[in-house]
Amino acid sequence: MIIPCPEDFRSYLRYPLTLTLVLLNVFIFILIFSGMNSSISSSSLLQGEGMTLTGRLYYQYLQGLPPEELFEKPEWIHQVKSYNTEQMGVLGAYALRDARFMAQAETFTYRGDEIQISQWKDQLVQFRKKYQQQLLYRFGLSSAEKGPLAWITYQFSHSNWIHLLSNLVFLALIGMGVEALAGSGVLLGLYIFGGLAGGLGFLFSDAHGTVPMVGASASISALLAFYCMAEMRRRVRFLYFVSPMPGQYGAIYLPTLLIVPLFLVVDLASLWSTPEGLGGGVAYAAHLGGSLIGALLGMVYRWKATPAVTPS
Repeated sequence: MIIPCPEDFRSYLRYPLTLTLVLLNVFIFILIFSGMNSSISSSSLLQGEGMTLTGRLYYQYLQGLPPEELFEKPEWIHQVKSYNTEQMGVLGAYALRDARFMAQAETFTYRGDEIQISQWKDQLVQFRKKYQQQLLYRFGLSSAEKGPLAWITYQFSHSNWIHLLSNLVFLALIGMGVEALAGSGVLLGLYIFGGLAGGLGFLFSDAHGTVPMVGASASISALLAFYCMAEMRRRVRFLYFVSPMPGQYGAIYLPTLLIVPLFLVVDLASLWSTPEGLGGGVAYAAHLGGSLIGALLGMVYRWKATPAVTPS
């Protein structure tokens, strides 16, 4: 593991806004999310047979769509040719992420065991009700929940402690670098507008998804891209960790532009290689949206900070 650490994190009191953002994320998590339970995890729809049945019924739903609507679905859906159990399980997972299907699935007519299908419809209604009561659904950003406040609240919400701590490490280390370089105002603007750009990227890539996005990752991507562009010619300190053995961890000075292949290119490659709607819980499109606005603002900052050369 290697992460940029431009400033001495032991002097954290010199970076009041970075410290405030870190503490605010922790406070909101403890206040709102730390005691939440996942009441939907036990739903039979999420079990093997329930997921397979959902996939079979979703397949029938897709067959009944007009050609122009079916064309909007990811390319891999067109490759499902049979009622293979494994394929139907994957298709079921996608169905539960399709907002248009979930909003009215119980109103469609399906072929098959009528009693089984009737039970499935009842389970779906209960699943949807419990899902919409989840805190992450109400505070997160998705196609179904994109009110004005959701664009801000999602940036300070996290799904679990690991998600929170992994984001806060990057926020603290790169936030100190940005605050020392450009000041607290720029840091705050980057955090908020990077999050907004990340939200746009997420909704653009998952326009009809039900799974909400939460986390500060898009804002942190904006900070990384900004710092990379604003300090392009500097060598900065990176912290590396291979193992706890002597000589396998410490600091090393490397070009700032190394941030691009280490973090930003990885997000782009992951976005291209992950089927739409079935990512592993990481909103790569949001990272790229935040990175784009951060890079643009970083170039503007560097251009304005470069002293003009007047001819003699």
